[in-house]
Amino acid sequence: MAGKADLVQQIKNMQRADPNFRQTWWDFCEAQLGGVRDPNRHDESILGTFLEQYNSGAIAPSPYRAEEEWWNKGKGKGGMKGAMSYNMMPPPSAWGMTGGGGGVAGLPDFVKTGQRASYHWKNAWTIYCALYGAGKNDPAKHDEIFNKGFIDYVGELAANGLSSIASSQGINLDEITAQTNGKGRAPLSTEPAPKRFRFEEADTAKLELVEKVKNLQRSNPQAKEAWWAYCDGQCGGMRDPMRHDAPSLQTFLTSQGTF
Repeated sequence: MAGKADLVQQIKNMQRADPNFRQTWWDFCEAQLGGVRDPNRHDESILGTFLEQYNSGAIAPSPYRAEEEWWNKGKGKGGMKGAMSYNMMPPPSAWGMTGGGGGVAGLPDFVKTGQRASYHWKNAWTIYCALYGAGKNDPAKHDEIFNKGFIDYVGELAANGLSSIASSQGINLDEITAQTNGKGRAPLSTEPAPKRFRFEEADTAKLELVEKVKNLQRSNPQAKEAWWAYCDGQCGGMRDPMRHDAPSLQTFLTSQGTF
């Protein structure tokens, strides 16, 4: 069995050789590993599991998105530290905004821009609409309150997740919050530290559900077919359990009498 050094080198070599593999690794890191793309910073078991799932087709290849190259500077070396700075977000013009606070042309346009720029945003919007918007995916068919609710929800999740990562890396969030408030903008987060760390607990719970689904597929061919049918019928064909949220996994496991 390959050791960690071999797995790290394998991932690096495959990233150099195949842009689609590189994009798949980036997406996996964003979704499951706190955005840290340097394989050296991950456990051997994580690297091995990723390669096994990618090679088996459990993780579908992601089409390469050239517009994300800018974000790789700093993320590949040292995660959130090193070459990365707080100012690496795209300029407002990249989102159809004005730099002077003029905002977007309209909330539907803002949501659509997010759909074009980010697979994760698009997927989140689709799920949000399925849950709360009667399955209507066109932002123009929803009112301002609905669109604002989605944007605020995504922002809250991002702020809480990033706050936890920043805290774990010794970044002074209180100082950042004070500076932000001094400029008259909303604070990064008013949540106490224990609450910000809840996402890690939720992540652990989700990984347990993912393993249950995988083990069920390995041990029971009928359950595997049921999982595929569930994914194709209700989840847009996404068969990788890692790409599902916890409620989706719970729903399937409950239907199989294993939750």
